[in-house]
Amino acid sequence: MPVSERFARLCSAVFHPLLIPTLGIFVLFQINSHLSFTVSQDARRFIMLIIFMNTAIAPVMAVWIMKKTGYVKDFRLTERNERILPLLVTAVLFFMTYYLLRQISLPSLVYFFIIIATLLVMLTLMISFVWKISIHMVSLGGFTGFLIVASLLLRADIAWLIILAFLASGCTGTARLILKTHSPAQVYTGYLTGMLMMLGLYFYFS
Repeated sequence: MPVSERFARLCSAVFHPLLIPTLGIFVLFQINSHLSFTVSQDARRFIMLIIFMNTAIAPVMAVWIMKKTGYVKDFRLTERNERILPLLVTAVLFFMTYYLLRQISLPSLVYFFIIIATLLVMLTLMISFVWKISIHMVSLGGFTGFLIVASLLLRADIAWLIILAFLASGCTGTARLILKTHSPAQVYTGYLTGMLMMLGLYFYFS
């Protein structure tokens, strides 16, 4: 296997869409702001566990069951029509995560991130009926947009984090092209979709 392909597979795995919700909340809790004082360490661990189990482990298990039953061929969901049911299940699990977190008193940014992530999954599901948009790039676009929103709301200087998010997005987009899983249009559209929805809804509601 060429080095470029190994890099592409590693990058795609590290920035897998199902890991982005957990990564987003983890980064949010690390920002030096009032959140550092309003949410205890124990509460953070509990929240992270809920998010990781519902938005990463549960969807993977669901796809594993679909693979065993023959609905999907592999975990990468390379065929557009194979993405429909996994995305639907993932959307339900993301919304369940939002519902569970609403039972706890948390900073509004946590709720905002999870509900927008849920809406992005639903939008990706609708697009997938007719076109194969890059799920990796939708999630990373949303993540980058969220960091920008967090910097504005928390008045935190996290420019270096935003730059890292752009770099990670560029590496992942390149990886998807190297692996020939998406066209440039699918990669760019995915990234813009995620970022514009995150930023657009923030400015709309603010």
